[in-house]
Amino acid sequence: MQEQSIELLLGRIESMIDMIQRLKDENADLRGRNQNLETQVQELQQQQEQSVTSKEELEQENQALRVKQDDIKARIDTMLSRLDVIE
Repeated sequence: MQEQSIELLLGRIESMIDMIQRLKDENADLRGRNQNLETQVQELQQQQEQSVTSKEELEQENQALRVKQDDIKARIDTMLSRLDVIE
């Protein structure tokens, strides 16, 4: 009877050891996946920051081009008015 109890306890202990090992493996896997996700989040944040910077740069460039366009229009208007005077 005592021998059966000891064998039963040993079986339970072995099962618990196996379960603990599986949990450790699963935990290690989850930590790895978590690290990958953190890396992806950081990459996405960097891309977003770069997009904002690119957007701001494009808006500034667009504004500079509008100023040049307005300048060219003013020059053309001046030239056309001079031509009207000559005619």
